[in-house]
Amino acid sequence: MTLRKIRVLIVTDSLQLGGAEQVAVDVANSLDRDVHEVFFCATREDGLLRAGLSDDVEVMILGRRATWDLPKLYDFGRYTRQHQIDIIHSHGRGTMRFIALARMLGLVDARHVFHDHFGRLHMDRGAGPSLRFPLRTAVDAYIGVESRLCRWAIDTVGLPPERVHLVRSGVRLDRFTSVTATDVRTEFDLGPCELALVMIANFRPQKDHPTLIRALAELAPPERERLRVVVCGSTTADPNYFAGCLAMLDRLGVSHLVVPVGVRDDTPSLLAGADAAVFSSKNESGPLVLLEYMASGLPFVATETGEIAQAVKGTGVGILVEPRDYMALADGLSRLLAMTAQERADMGARGRDLVVERFEQHLAVAEVEQIYRLLLRNRAESLALSEGPARSPGVSTGSSQMTPRHGHVAGAVKRGR
Repeated sequence: MTLRKIRVLIVTDSLQLGGAEQVAVDVANSLDRDVHEVFFCATREDGLLRAGLSDDVEVMILGRRATWDLPKLYDFGRYTRQHQIDIIHSHGRGTMRFIALARMLGLVDARHVFHDHFGRLHMDRGAGPSLRFPLRTAVDAYIGVESRLCRWAIDTVGLPPERVHLVRSGVRLDRFTSVTATDVRTEFDLGPCELALVMIANFRPQKDHPTLIRALAELAPPERERLRVVVCGSTTADPNYFAGCLAMLDRLGVSHLVVPVGVRDDTPSLLAGADAAVFSSKNESGPLVLLEYMASGLPFVATETGEIAQAVKGTGVGILVEPRDYMALADGLSRLLAMTAQERADMGARGRDLVVERFEQHLAVAEVEQIYRLLLRNRAESLALSEGPARSPGVSTGSSQMTPRHGHVAGAVKRGR
């Protein structure tokens, strides 16, 4: 019997900058190479995150145009068979549907793990047939990055609880250590402001930049002149929304306080050069950006939304306020301005320590690896039952078999209740 590594194919729509895409890249880079051989597929397009993938990860850009892109479905199926993929780990609901369709057409024969980062559950809690059917029939394990998603998967979609797992996002600390800090005051002509803040958020309605803009306008003039905000994120994702934000900045007389800098591939350097951070989103499932703020040792003011915000509440890390409440956000900014430099540094240090203790990437990926082992063990047991007692109960991996590696798992796999 020849043993080989478990072959994992991480799949996203693209390698463009985004929270879900960053999680996918981090998982690909962090899987134990003694056990896993890792492949990556962007089904639509390449992007800046490609540069962040480890050199040993083989990358395929599929270039599909729609879910029902049959030639690309066949290309995808051929790729998975040629490389004898054992686990397909998808990120994003469109990607999940694409893989589910390939599987239902018999083009792939691999276990399918779906990693759900859906951040608009407050607006859309539905699960129509086009979502419910693939989740029920073509997803072997569902990972939700927050408990609300896990409850939705069980209560609304109807997935069995044993197939639903809560795995909070983690962050790779090495991305934020030993980076060269950007001189944000000079590069973005911020002037001699006391606090240079960074906000990482694409200009999309969900990120609720208007609440930040109103909060800045609410500050007393002496306070607002003490800070500037560099906003890093796409200005083309929703051009009308971006134009509306610029108009609001002008109308409220605070346009000089906010500097949109577009998409950047050096956010760790930007964060290293900032004094603090802010985040004003309406609703999130993570958000990963809070972990990035903490990994950078930054104090922050953020809306209390998502699993990460709930997890840090009450720890003395960050100032959390109600979403869509610009008065509360303004109060949070005032509190940050009232703190001494040492108090802000101490808050940032507590955040960094909390990431090391509870959110470092190896903790999250250990839970993912546990799910992989469970799926392959269950599959091997099913094959053993169907083919008779002479078959080895090891994990089937194409033409060879592999007994799962039972190592220490930092943090048990959590299931939605």
